[in-house]
Amino acid sequence: MKKVYGEQCLARCTIFQWCQRYEEGRVNIKDLPRPGQAHVVINSATISAVDELIRQNRRIATREIAVELSISKGTVHYIIHKKLRYGKVCAQCVPKYLSENQKTARMGVCLTQQFLH
Repeated sequence: MKKVYGEQCLARCTIFQWCQRYEEGRVNIKDLPRPGQAHVVINSATISAVDELIRQNRRIATREIAVELSISKGTVHYIIHKKLRYGKVCAQCVPKYLSENQKTARMGVCLTQQFLH
């Protein structure tokens, strides 16, 4: 078979394993579930919980959010940067893209408060 198909050919042991599984009655080609860490589903409740924690304390660390919500630091990082589209500015999480209403509200706050004095 290697002469005909070259390096794209399956190994003989793989073919024998497939045949053995088929003879044992397995006809489903999908992988069987394996033990390990359960996959965390990122739903809107998790995303809103992360957003709420960030809005309460903009200097909160991803580690603290992960401990608070019992999810991994990688999941927290993914939610912050990909779902909420926040970035760090001066050690605070802020939205990367502001809507027009948010821009005018921030400008109004800057003009009316202590920044002019």
